[in-house]
Amino acid sequence: MVYITSWDDFLDRSIHLFRADPDSTRYVMKYRHCDGKLVLKVTDNRQNIGGFGGGGTEF
Repeated sequence: MVYITSWDDFLDRSIHLFRADPDSTRYVMKYRHCDGKLVLKVTDNRQNIGGFGGGGTEF
């Protein structure tokens, strides 16, 4: 999995992934209370893109 900390990079890569195969692309979003971070993940079963934010302020 590729971890991206820049919101702009995460957005560009996830849009590209979605446009390549919209039927099999899915998004997962969860909040890690122990870390106080929002975790985002986009996958199409071939590529995984993950992004992390501190408390949701960067996203």
